[in-house]
Amino acid sequence: MQHIIRTLILAAGISCFQQYSFAQDKTQGVIHYDITYHIHASLKPDQMQYKDLVPETIVEKAELKYNGQRLKSYFNDDIQNEQDGVNTSIKVSSEDGNEKYADVDRKTLWWVDKAKNPPVLVERSLFEKDEDQATESAETQKILDYNCRKLVVKSKNGPLTIWYTTELPLKAGTPASAFTDKGVVLALDSKKMSFKATSIEFVPVTETDVTPPADLKIVKNSDHKGI
Repeated sequence: MQHIIRTLILAAGISCFQQYSFAQDKTQGVIHYDITYHIHASLKPDQMQYKDLVPETIVEKAELKYNGQRLKSYFNDDIQNEQDGVNTSIKVSSEDGNEKYADVDRKTLWWVDKAKNPPVLVERSLFEKDEDQATESAETQKILDYNCRKLVVKSKNGPLTIWYTTELPLKAGTPASAFTDKGVVLALDSKKMSFKATSIEFVPVTETDVTPPADLKIVKNSDHKGI
């Protein structure tokens, strides 16, 4: 009986050590976000007549997978909503699409343009937009127990308030088109949309998961604008 007790205690100790070691590997994982679309604030003047027929906001899910300094982000851009017996179909327009891949070390981003037939992979510099218009703030807040710093960015669509953390090994990341080489974006607020990280899973992510589709034609961003 004494031998059995010792064996059980030893097994439990090994199990705890393995779990602790795995929890420390933050070099790959999946970040889950809630994206809130401010529908009323996004309506164009000729769409205001439908204001009472659509919800003021809609919340959707988004995710970011990363392995080292490579990532894939995705959000649903075709929203079907039913409220009070009224069905609403909303197409989210994003300059960089809803499926993106990035290599932070190469400072390169690819996004899938599904409007083309067949779809193409558009390549551009990861930090080419709005970086020189960003203003750092001393204000901080905690998101998922990570210390985040505030960054205010001036963009053509209005100011963006970005909250990023340097406590994760990934240098840049977001489900939308707001990247910074300062850290991982865990939250963003703007007039038309906002998002916030809801959980992080430190799970294995294969290189295939964060590699752009090999069967798509690659088009440089400068050439794509002229198409």
